Amino acid sequence: MRTGSQNFRHVTENAGIRSGAFQLQISGSNRAALLFRLSEIITDLLPLKSGRYNNMVKGIVNRLIPRLLILIAASFPLKLMLDLIFRLLYRNHEIIRPAAEYLGAALLTLVTLEMVRLMKKQLERFFPWEKSPLRRLIIEIAAGSVLVTVIILAINIPLKVYLLEIQFIQLSDEIITTLYYLFLFALIPAFTEFALFLLKRWRHGLAEMERFRKENAEYRFEALRTQVNPHFLFNSLNTLSSLMYEDRDKAAGFIRDLSDVYRYVLDNRSKELIPLSDELKFIRSFVTLYQLRFDNKLEVVFDIPEDQQVRLIAPMTLQLLIENAVKHNIVSARKPLTIRIDATGNGCIAVSNNLQRKTTGVVSSGIGLANISSRYGFLTEKPVEVIETETAFIVKVPLI
Repeated sequence: MRTGSQNFRHVTENAGIRSGAFQLQISGSNRAALLFRLSEIITDLLPLKSGRYNNMVKGIVNRLIPRLLILIAASFPLKLMLDLIFRLLYRNHEIIRPAAEYLGAALLTLVTLEMVRLMKKQLERFFPWEKSPLRRLIIEIAAGSVLVTVIILAINIPLKVYLLEIQFIQLSDEIITTLYYLFLFALIPAFTEFALFLLKRWRHGLAEMERFRKENAEYRFEALRTQVNPHFLFNSLNTLSSLMYEDRDKAAGFIRDLSDVYRYVLDNRSKELIPLSDELKFIRSFVTLYQLRFDNKLEVVFDIPEDQQVRLIAPMTLQLLIENAVKHNIVSARKPLTIRIDATGNGCIAVSNNLQRKTTGVVSSGIGLANISSRYGFLTEKPVEVIETETAFIVKVPLI
């Protein structure tokens, strides 16, 4: 994109799940997080498996009387649906049937579902879903089909002969009735349990993936911090050895600032978030050490309103960004480096520097910025933005 006469390159590091406004292509890790959230929504639409309904449903199902009442109540609409099917097949079939038929349907539903429930308990003992879901599905369909067919034929035909006193039983009607209840009581429950099991396993896999990704990001972020600190200490000790002979007062102040820096590092390295005011206090001591090292060829300007300093930031984020700027840019008397730390109007803090890249000796790996972005991906949905122009390099970090 071109702004005036300057070429402008805008690179955005994705750090959140919902960052489509900044990056059109969703990365693999964010796609996993998005799919995990989608699976949560799908599961919430399945009341029997949703956490807030689980205890209530189990309490009802495990109690005999409430369970039987529910089955009796469910038998009437099931019988009505069967009569609607027969009405479509036979024009003279009456939808409203004698009361004896509804009693027979209630008995048929009660016996069939109770037997299916007992069958599922036995299958769970010998063929649990966790061991082989496909084998369990096949066995449940086969066993359920045989069981439901036998029960329906054993109950439905005697009911028609002795209770309803039907003289002629049509085989096609019995086949339709058997297939109807077989579909409702054997096939649908088996495939539903199979689908819910796969959904649960899928969600568990996504959760594990997210956990490993977070642990990996935390490890890399921690490794980056422990890698930077020894280099900084080495350079600081070199500077201190020179100051001891030149200016003892400056050397004493340098030691105090160095002590404050490492006290902050030891106290906060394991924390996820700290107040911005604490980070700024640390950064001022840290910058003082850098300025003495570069003989004031480095200038750092702070412009953070007090009302923004109560917000939270990941510890040592600003230190990494300042070290990144010093590492990749020339700092000399002819080309002093200026770093600005400003609060933006959209809840972010911007770290910017004039761009004067070193031409030799430094190869940018992008690990520092990538780790900061990855770290913030678990802290907020707002992305870490990296903006580079011909004259400036800017990193915008969201405040929590």
